[in-house]
Amino acid sequence: MTASIWNGIKSDQTAKRTAGCGRRALLTGAACLVASAIAIAAPAQAQTKNVKIGLDWIIQGTHAPFFIAQEKGYFKDAGVNVTALDPGKGATNVAISVASGAYDFGWVDMPSMINFNAKNPNSQLIAVYISFDASPLAVIANAAAGIRHPKDLDGKKMAGGSGGAGHDTIGILLKASGAEGVKIDWVPVQNTLYGAMIKRGEVAGTVAFTNSNVPALLGVGMKPEEITVLKYSDYGADMYGLTLVATKKFVEENPDAVRGVVKALNRGTKETIADPDAALTLMKSRDQMMKIEVEKIRLGLALELTKTPWVEKNGLSTVNPKKLQFTIDSIAEAYNLTNKPAPSDVYTEKFLPPVAERMLGSK
Repeated sequence: MTASIWNGIKSDQTAKRTAGCGRRALLTGAACLVASAIAIAAPAQAQTKNVKIGLDWIIQGTHAPFFIAQEKGYFKDAGVNVTALDPGKGATNVAISVASGAYDFGWVDMPSMINFNAKNPNSQLIAVYISFDASPLAVIANAAAGIRHPKDLDGKKMAGGSGGAGHDTIGILLKASGAEGVKIDWVPVQNTLYGAMIKRGEVAGTVAFTNSNVPALLGVGMKPEEITVLKYSDYGADMYGLTLVATKKFVEENPDAVRGVVKALNRGTKETIADPDAALTLMKSRDQMMKIEVEKIRLGLALELTKTPWVEKNGLSTVNPKKLQFTIDSIAEAYNLTNKPAPSDVYTEKFLPPVAERMLGSK
C-alpha cells in the first residue's frame, strides 16, 4: 500500500472521526436545547392557574355555558383549573364576594356592577365578557295584581330585597317610565319561595330576571296568561345584562388566566346556542332533580338575551358603544352617582378571543 493511499485512508478516517465528533457535538447541543426547552416549559405547565367562579343565582339551565366549558375541559385547555363553580345569592352579593377575593370571577349584571363600583372605589370590578347582550330585568307579576305599567307598582308588595339585581336597579325602570314617585313594599324572603307566594297572591310579584322567574312561576303551576311581564327594555331602559367580572387588580396580575376563562366561556356559550338540548342533557346529568321542561323555557329565555340581532351580526361580547354609555348613564342618574365611570372602567375587550371565534356558527 503506497504512502499516498495510506495517508489518504488516515485522512479519511480522521475526517470521519472529526465529523463524528461534530455530529456528537451537534447531538449534545441539540440535547441541551431540548433539555432547556423542557426546563423552560415545565414552569409554564406548573403555572396553570386555579380559579374560583361565583355564579349569580342557584344553578339552572342558564348556566350551561360554564358547565359545558368545565365538563369538556375547555378551561383546562385554556390554562386554568376551575376549583369552584358555585351558586350565588344575587348580583350585589356576588360582586362583594369577588371584591373580597372569595372568588376570582363572578357572573354579575352590568348595572349592579357599576353601582357597586361607585360605592366601593377601592374594590373596583371590571367586566371582561358580556354574556347577555340584552337586559333580563323585568317586573314579573301575577296578572291578578293588575300591574300593567311600572306606576302600578305603587304600594304593591314585591318579593325581593337588598342585594338582588331587581331591587338594586328598579330605580332605572321607574325613572325611564316616569314613575319615580312609586313606593314599593319589598318583602325580603328566600328566592325559593317567590313562585309560591306570587301564585297565592301573598306578594304581587317580583322584579328580577325573566330567565329565572318566569320559569319559576310556571314551575308552581301558573299558566302563561296568568303572568304579567314588564321588561325594562320596553320602557327605554335596555342595558347590558350578565357579564363575567373580576377585580381590576386580578385582571392586571393574571392576564393569562383571564384570557383563558373568557376563551373557555365563549366556547361554552357558542355550544349552548348551537345545541341547547345537548346543553340541557349535560346539566341534567349533574342534577337529576332538574326539570327539563322548565329548564328548556329558562334556557330559551336566556338565549334570547344572548343571541340578539346585534350579536348575530357582530359576534359575542362585541360592545355597542352607545348602549354601553346608556347603561352607564342610566345607572349614574338613577343612583345619583357623582363618580360616573368611563366606558373603559366598566368593560374591556382586551381579553377576548379574535372576533372570528366569537361569531355564531364558527368553530
